[in-house]
Amino acid sequence: MAKSSYEKLLEKQIKQAKDTERKRERDARQDAIRERAASIVNGQPFVCGLRIMDETAEEMLKCLLEHKNSSSNRVSFDYGIFPNYVQMSISLELEKLVQYGMIGGLIAFVNNGFCDMLPPSLSYFENKEKSLRKQEEEQQKMALGNITNYGNMIFGNVSYSTLTVDNSIHEIERMIDKQGGEDKETLLELLGEVKELLENIQSSRNIPKQKKLFQRISDHIAKHGWFYGAVVQLLGTATLTMLGT
Repeated sequence: MAKSSYEKLLEKQIKQAKDTERKRERDARQDAIRERAASIVNGQPFVCGLRIMDETAEEMLKCLLEHKNSSSNRVSFDYGIFPNYVQMSISLELEKLVQYGMIGGLIAFVNNGFCDMLPPSLSYFENKEKSLRKQEEEQQKMALGNITNYGNMIFGNVSYSTLTVDNSIHEIERMIDKQGGEDKETLLELLGEVKELLENIQSSRNIPKQKKLFQRISDHIAKHGWFYGAVVQLLGTATLTMLGT
């Protein structure tokens, strides 16, 4: 029996309603992916003007670069090129790369897709290395500045300091308690070793090599420059005192 005009109209309206609902759900999923990607991307740090990507995004970028067409920046890919641990979240990972500014023109299907590698993606890892190196250099300069400032503020001129070793150590302990944070126990342990070294210098009138101790103290120069400066000045004071007696 042929369907009436009313039945045909009703079926059409039902189909349109289902299509509209599917589109609404698809758009909602895509919006959720964009928001999730934005929260991750925006949470990544800038280092010397370069936003450092999260590790998963970096792995995705490496995979795409390995499959880039040698004559263009276009990449045609299937999802099998990506690590197993991202197979359930590839849409999110690709969206992150879009928001990081690494890829454009992304078209993704169920199991494959293609995109264009944007210029920042081609030099990202090289620029990351340069930025991290520059940051380390700046932190070292800042730490050295803190050494000078801490010495002038707390101990005054080394050669004419009137503080005793015990008072100096007590002052450093106070600063550790105030500024040491999660490294407090480690810094106190290092200070204890420095105190033993000072006692050894005073009793033997000899300055033994302590490469491992100095390296462990130096490891904290970027984060706790004040501690490094205080210890160096304390050892310098002890050495000058020994030379003058």
